[in-house]
Amino acid sequence: MVSVEIVITVIISLSFLVFVHELGHFLAAKKVGVHVLEFSIGFPPKLFSKIIGKTEYMISLIPIGGYVRLKGQGIEDEDETDPENYAAKSAPQKFLILVAGALMNLLVTIIILPLVFYTGYETSAHNLLTPEIDSVIEQSPAFVQGIQENDVILSINDIPVTNWKEVDRAITNSSRDEISIILDRGGETLTKEIPVSQIEKSRGVGWLAKISPTIGHVYKDSQAYNAGFLTNDLITHINSNEVSDWKDISPLVSQSDGNLLNVRVLRNDKPIEFFISPRWESTQQSWVLGIGPETVYVTENLKDSIVLGLKTTYFYFTGTFKFLSRLIAGKEKSDSVGGPVKIVQMMGEAAHLGFDKLLRLVAFISLQFAIFNLLPIPALDGGHIFFLMIETITGKPLSKNLRMSIQKVGFSLLLLLIMIVTAQDFGLFK
Repeated sequence: MVSVEIVITVIISLSFLVFVHELGHFLAAKKVGVHVLEFSIGFPPKLFSKIIGKTEYMISLIPIGGYVRLKGQGIEDEDETDPENYAAKSAPQKFLILVAGALMNLLVTIIILPLVFYTGYETSAHNLLTPEIDSVIEQSPAFVQGIQENDVILSINDIPVTNWKEVDRAITNSSRDEISIILDRGGETLTKEIPVSQIEKSRGVGWLAKISPTIGHVYKDSQAYNAGFLTNDLITHINSNEVSDWKDISPLVSQSDGNLLNVRVLRNDKPIEFFISPRWESTQQSWVLGIGPETVYVTENLKDSIVLGLKTTYFYFTGTFKFLSRLIAGKEKSDSVGGPVKIVQMMGEAAHLGFDKLLRLVAFISLQFAIFNLLPIPALDGGHIFFLMIETITGKPLSKNLRMSIQKVGFSLLLLLIMIVTAQDFGLFK
């Protein structure tokens, strides 16, 4: 059962992102002298409003969303002779108005992510442990360079490291083409060089840290919570399989395919046995028990927070286009695309897990708003920008009838897409 607090948090978060987007259009329109007829927080019906200057500011009933209505942006009220009319403005001025919403969403992402790192966030407790390698993934960059389990990382690019957090930070902040790694192997010092291009291609160096299978979180109303698992329980076996590392858990739970599991734990050195059936988690597309590893709360200094925030923004940005290219190429399943229901589910889960996770997700969704609004789809800002580019190249606007027809088709296709992904969210295509 989703709590009222989480529902309110989700509504406020999504409304904030839409409000910020529309505020961008509003400020840009005011800047170039376009008359803003209406600015609404929420969608109609209108609850109450106040006219300030020439603009009617409204609070509307449907809380998730908002809009601005500009004089002349609708095809029916265009007037190139009216200096306050959108149609009378130059191409650069129109472009500024159209792109301003996405820029505001991008700005939100750029502000929030450094704030998350600076104010503090939860991370796995192993990040503060000595960087001793537990295992190496076959054919990974680390494997190719001959890095082995039990090797201890001493430095990255001549920067001494004492824990996994410092290892990750040194690699993230590196500006070199190669990562220089100094290792201790049973008293022998070794140096390894790994090209950054290989790390990026493999999405990591390929070494794994040892993470204790000690439960750090039992999520409320989960299968584990209802079964009686507690924090600090040490998982020793799942069915007949010994568990020595946290990474052993997920594959064993997935193999169950939802069937009953026999999970044995140590609680204060006393063995306890549980019988539990995993639950399918649609947002993660996997079977889960509802537990998490031990975590610690860490903060970063201002400089590192800004660097990490910008790099995370870049990672999200490039990752989105890589996903879209894979989706178009048929290498990604269509059900990987989330609709309104999945977004609300994800935000609800993030709000439940912690404020830092909610902030990080809000930043991610804000960036998605920016990117997808600029796609050249009629009825979106990107569609209007596409029309504007054609008008600039040809030197004359498209006919009103043609624009109206394209926008109707585009809006219908967009509505159909929303309906499809929403149906996917409800599992109607399974």
